[in-house]
Amino acid sequence: MKLLFKKNRVPHRFFRILPLDWKNSIVPQWPNYKASSSIYVIECDGQVIAGGIVFSKTPPHATPIELEYNYLFKANYLYIGYLYVLPEFRNKNIASKWLEAVKNRYDKQKFWLTIEVFDLKFFYEKNGFKLMDSSPCLHSDEWVMISE
Repeated sequence: MKLLFKKNRVPHRFFRILPLDWKNSIVPQWPNYKASSSIYVIECDGQVIAGGIVFSKTPPHATPIELEYNYLFKANYLYIGYLYVLPEFRNKNIASKWLEAVKNRYDKQKFWLTIEVFDLKFFYEKNGFKLMDSSPCLHSDEWVMISE
């Protein structure tokens, strides 16, 4: 399986692989973000199988903890959001390869992100992030992680 990491200049190629709730969150907001954010994808045989967005400002529909940590942008952090791998390509280290490629593209850049599923903490720790804070939210818990 030959994978190709690249900046996606046609956003809907990435958006169409997202779960409906994620799509409903980002697609209407994309015109407000496209100038300050970049979508990166991994393709296999020309098909987008994974991707995510690197934001340089607060992501759409920010939660209270994301707003609280918004100051990280002023500390030169970028936010990683909407990292998604198609189910049939999971457990093949594709998300790890995506993170590694983003870190290589943004040499010496620091990143932050939030997770809503605690089990993802171990995945991100394996990929060079550390837990910074947690916050119980109205609908679920949420955790802030930063790159080391």
